[in-house]
Amino acid sequence: MKLPDVLEYVVLDYSNSKFKTTLSSLGIIIGVIAIVVLLSVGEGLQAGVSGAFGELELDTIIVMPGGQMAHTQRQAVKAPAKLTDRDINIIESTAGVRSAAPRNQLYASIQYRDRGSAASVVSISPTKEAVLADSIESGRFLMKSDVYSVVVGHDIAEIAFDAKLHPGMHLTLFEESGEKQEYTIVGILEEWGAGSLFGDPDNQLFVTHAGLQGLADYDSYSQILVKANSVENVEEIANNVDKALSRIHRNEAYAILTLKSFSEAITGVFTMIKYTLAGIGAISLLVGGIGITNVMMLTVKDRVREIGVMKAVGATRTDVRLTFLLESSLLGLVSGVIGIALGAGISLLIGQLGNFPIVVTWSTLLLGLAFGVLTTTVAGVYPANQASKLDPIEALGYE
Repeated sequence: MKLPDVLEYVVLDYSNSKFKTTLSSLGIIIGVIAIVVLLSVGEGLQAGVSGAFGELELDTIIVMPGGQMAHTQRQAVKAPAKLTDRDINIIESTAGVRSAAPRNQLYASIQYRDRGSAASVVSISPTKEAVLADSIESGRFLMKSDVYSVVVGHDIAEIAFDAKLHPGMHLTLFEESGEKQEYTIVGILEEWGAGSLFGDPDNQLFVTHAGLQGLADYDSYSQILVKANSVENVEEIANNVDKALSRIHRNEAYAILTLKSFSEAITGVFTMIKYTLAGIGAISLLVGGIGITNVMMLTVKDRVREIGVMKAVGATRTDVRLTFLLESSLLGLVSGVIGIALGAGISLLIGQLGNFPIVVTWSTLLLGLAFGVLTTTVAGVYPANQASKLDPIEALGYE
């Protein structure tokens, strides 16, 4: 038998048993829908996380006294290292380092006239904070000579008080111990829209290190943000920084974290989640495949005499086997196409209704289709073999 004849025979069989074909395809359609929807949800989660980290500068290395999440970590039993200007100089002289920006941070109450609020106050070295400096919406950024000047995050300026804050206004900050200091607003940051590992700039206040001394007396830094000259070499540069600091902090604990390694670890976790979800969807396909095997076996039983006629007029075992395999494979192809179309539509609908990150990719659709065709093809192998082994004389006499 020629392939066009086999395909015509298969299509005729489908048209003569529409109800059976529809019921057979439902299990595959549902399984493909499950795979597409769950993979799309996983892709959306992964894309959302990757996008968040994409906004971070992956060439950044964080040095902290003590700490748990670290690229390298000194023994926790040691006293936390005091990170000072000496460490800044050592880090900046390390091969591969572009700059080192020290920071301190405290939580303070804010008073504007008779209204109160609260925010995180971060002390910085203005000349080493180019990203913040470039995000000024109004006014100016801090200068090295500023003492009691403050740059205000977008949300604090817009919604923390009844009135909007502008450069030139005065804020009074209260530290937990009761210390207070008045600061003059010199700049307002534009909206960032998302936080980071360093906090949410929209809800932070920025002062110089000298300016923070009016609220709290710091003799060291709580973190140092190190800029590497290359994202590709950031791990090697982090090791160089570790070696340089270990010479002066032999008996002190410090930790080094690279945003790149943190990003890769989180992305890896979400990749596992994505394929776990796909595996759950594949269970539905397995159930559908079992149903296909059952239906195909019944089909073979119902068409014993028909198979006998096919063999009597010259059809070989291969022809019979190919006929039944094509029948199951074509069923998988059609069901898979319907499944990926419905799955894509349901995924996008979920994203719209739930304001949920959904990413429907061609690879997801093709994977769903491939699983559908493969499942039905495998499910049809045994029935096809059984059909091909039927003796034509016995088959013609079958009642």
